[in-house]
Amino acid sequence: MTIRFTTPLLLTCLWLPGTLVAQQARGLTLEECVALAQQNNARIKSSQYQIEFSRESRKAASDLGRASATLMRGQYNSLYTDNNLTVGQSIPFPTTIIRQFQLGAEQILGAEQFLKVQQNSLVYEVRSAYYHLLYLEAQSKLLVAQDSLYENFFRVASARFRTGESTLLERTSAESQWLEIKNQVRVNASDIAIAENQLRVLLQIDERVHASEVLHKRQFALLSDTALSQNPEIQWWAQQVKISAASHKVERSKIMPDLMVGGFVQSLTGVQNINGIDTFFPSSRKFTGFQFGLSIPLWIRPQIARARSAAIQEKIASTNANHFYVVLRGTFEQGLQETAKNNASLAYFEESALVNAALLLDQAMKSFQKGEIEYFEYLQALRQSFGIRSGHLLALNLYNQSVIKLEFIAGSF
Repeated sequence: MTIRFTTPLLLTCLWLPGTLVAQQARGLTLEECVALAQQNNARIKSSQYQIEFSRESRKAASDLGRASATLMRGQYNSLYTDNNLTVGQSIPFPTTIIRQFQLGAEQILGAEQFLKVQQNSLVYEVRSAYYHLLYLEAQSKLLVAQDSLYENFFRVASARFRTGESTLLERTSAESQWLEIKNQVRVNASDIAIAENQLRVLLQIDERVHASEVLHKRQFALLSDTALSQNPEIQWWAQQVKISAASHKVERSKIMPDLMVGGFVQSLTGVQNINGIDTFFPSSRKFTGFQFGLSIPLWIRPQIARARSAAIQEKIASTNANHFYVVLRGTFEQGLQETAKNNASLAYFEESALVNAALLLDQAMKSFQKGEIEYFEYLQALRQSFGIRSGHLLALNLYNQSVIKLEFIAGSF
């Protein structure tokens, strides 16, 4: 008695697209994930608070310091007791105030640009995690199909062994293949749980999530070198140079003297000779005046040192910005090459390998059913066919990840 089995329905379902939906999990599209991350992620909120902080800090640029008020009472003019009230205010040189406002404006722009850096980074992480999850779910579908097929093989091999139609080697080989696939299914399920948790952390929500889309090739528009100018971190570094330059101007302006203005009101009780006539002035009669002066530091070297330090800091910021641009440009060129390589690999699978895999599986199944090939030949054909299918999923994931990285470099968030 010869035991055979057919698998056309299973193999047909294998090639149909679909998704593996986790139970009690919230299905989300990529755009929904990005929106949730932008709304909930603490990094974004922190950057938004930083903008508010910079705006409030700029208002401190008009700080004139505390005014002074001095009351003097005593016999400073005659035997009578008199009063003197003097009010004064030290004002930074006007150029310093203007420079501080300009520095505050640059710091606000820097905080706003840093928010874009965080948004671009977060969107990149969400996209990468989402497409990785799509890949794992597609891989899970493929592994589940293999698991069912190899389980069926094992049962057939066991029945053939009991009837004496096959050897122990065939049965043991079938069992080993099945157990290997079952282990891959378990590992992949764990990877999916890890990927879902990673996505949930990025979205900062408590409920379980899964990708509601299916794995697909991400569209990609060819980028030019000018795309680097749109990178938020490039723009942030450029803004740091402007902030350092503005800070340098503030420190230089502080070399200028502070202005001092004030006034006084006092009594001068006693007799005063006015045009040859002695006139008595009581304490209720008040005399007023004003003061104006400059506050010049006796030791100016510390402020000069601060100005020079700010100039060095400006050079540091400029050097860092140039270095980051060079590194990013190299990363961008490497990313273009990586994407082209992955696209060529993906084209191989889409144009020939997948077709050959389907043909190989179909012919192997027919030949095995007719008894034209042995079990081990059939098993080898299955492994090769599934290997091509799995390789296609991997190539598709690598391509998508390289495209997402280029989008991150170009600031396409």
